[in-house]
Amino acid sequence: MTAVHTVPLARRVRTNAADGIHHLRNNVLPRFRRAAFCATIAFAVGSCGGGGDGFVTPPVVVPPAALTAFTLTPSTASLAVGQTLSLTAVPTNAAGATVSISFVSGNTAVATVAANGAVTAVSAGSAVITATAQATGPNLAPTTISQTSTITVNTNPCAPIVLGLPLARNGSVSAVSCVITTDIQRRGDVLRVNLATPSALELRFVPVGFTGYMTALLASDPEFVFFTGNPSQEVRRTWHMPAGLTEIKIGAAIAGQTGTYSFSAATVGANVTGCAAVVVAGSLQSSQSLASTDCTFSGRLADEFLLFSARSCVITMNRDVTAPMSNPFLEVYAGSQVFAVDNDGGGNSNARISLPACRSPANDVLTVRATSFGAGDFGNYVFTVTFGP
Repeated sequence: MTAVHTVPLARRVRTNAADGIHHLRNNVLPRFRRAAFCATIAFAVGSCGGGGDGFVTPPVVVPPAALTAFTLTPSTASLAVGQTLSLTAVPTNAAGATVSISFVSGNTAVATVAANGAVTAVSAGSAVITATAQATGPNLAPTTISQTSTITVNTNPCAPIVLGLPLARNGSVSAVSCVITTDIQRRGDVLRVNLATPSALELRFVPVGFTGYMTALLASDPEFVFFTGNPSQEVRRTWHMPAGLTEIKIGAAIAGQTGTYSFSAATVGANVTGCAAVVVAGSLQSSQSLASTDCTFSGRLADEFLLFSARSCVITMNRDVTAPMSNPFLEVYAGSQVFAVDNDGGGNSNARISLPACRSPANDVLTVRATSFGAGDFGNYVFTVTFGP
């Protein structure tokens, strides 16, 4: 007879209950929690596939870039020493992003750059300017983008050429010569001479292949007088200059013209002779005389001077103490029209004209005629021009 091992009913109940609890804890509940999490993911993203228990790893959400594009213009540029250029930096950023832009020069000896992108050419050479844009923002990925601009610096064509007197120079005017006037893009060279005393300078400019342009002025004076001629025609004029640094500009009168030239300058006697009007640039005082070699207008001897300035001026013609003329007489013309007149009325006094601007209202050069009140008057006089503010 086979023996049967019998477990008491109460013990079996306790064992089965323990196994059930163990199974519930280790299998059912974890599956339930994962299923619930999967249901949440499926509700959010639309699916929760894969896996025998219905559970997948949630996708990684990447925030959008705070900066999507960045441009810097121009990408290349050429400057002359001393010139400036503004770089334009344009970021394209996401909504809500904060963008900062910085600039740095790779060669500060050649070109420097300010915080606003303004580039200044320092010396001849090449420099790479780097602009960096950095952007950040809430729920955005921080982004950095850099762009570059290559700056080529050439020797300044407008650097004055310092010369002594007398001087002679051969040169050329090209498409890269200095721009000597801004109203019209005239190109040429800038020469400088330092006058120790007031002097009369005879300037001769012979252009070849272009129409000549010539000016002379004090280096500190923005006003000037200019003359032009026909293509390849000599431009010759005498300038009465006060002491100081004199700047002479020579070049093409018409934009785009190029060619070669010869130029000379030398001091000459201050006394005006013949019928060639001389230019007065800056305040000065000069001893003059009326003689038979001078021009004659309506039977009267005369010297002519040319003035052109936006500043006020006082013109005087005073009898010299040595061999003085009798009746000084000043006439000022704008073109062929009399602009101002002063004479002594036969009273043997000096002549004086004061003008609010030493040029005509139509911006014309003024011709000053220093003559006598009556025909046949010879002698010496002192001619002065004093410019105001």
